[in-house]
Amino acid sequence: MVSEAVAACPADTDVVAGHSGAGLFLPAIANSLSSRARPRLVFVDAAIPECDGDARLDPNVVDLLRPLAVEGILPPWSVWLGEGGVEQMIPDGELRARVEAELPELPMTLFEAALPAPAGWCDWLCGYLLLSEDMRDEAERARSLCWSVLEDLGNHLDVVNRAAEVAADLVRIGG
Repeated sequence: MVSEAVAACPADTDVVAGHSGAGLFLPAIANSLSSRARPRLVFVDAAIPECDGDARLDPNVVDLLRPLAVEGILPPWSVWLGEGGVEQMIPDGELRARVEAELPELPMTLFEAALPAPAGWCDWLCGYLLLSEDMRDEAERARSLCWSVLEDLGNHLDVVNRAAEVAADLVRIGG
């Protein structure tokens, strides 16, 4: 996962952003880039890994996902939300269909694995974009780390519902 993200980044990347659970991968991605300066990390309604030690998904979330896996493979995350869950988060039917068509199935091991976080990464230049009240605790943690925090409240999937507005927010917080 990290190597794929690194390969997709231009060599001169100066901002690396991640949404939701992808936040756990941001320090490892930034650390693996060969650019001349470390990029700013922007967590978009995302989980923030521990400052020291391994990045791990909340064990309670892993326990909720495990029964959904079939032969070690999870269905697309839209299935995890249950009946009507995606409809609430992406009300536009056409947009929802486009998003759901792109969702991969993922190995359960991806959610169970520990990802080493680089030492001292919490002191790097970071920011947090809060889109939903569900991630308020993560935004408060970002504040406690003296990161820039921008709030543009709506819902967790406003990265697709309000893509242009969220992109503008990313430009504002990304430097």
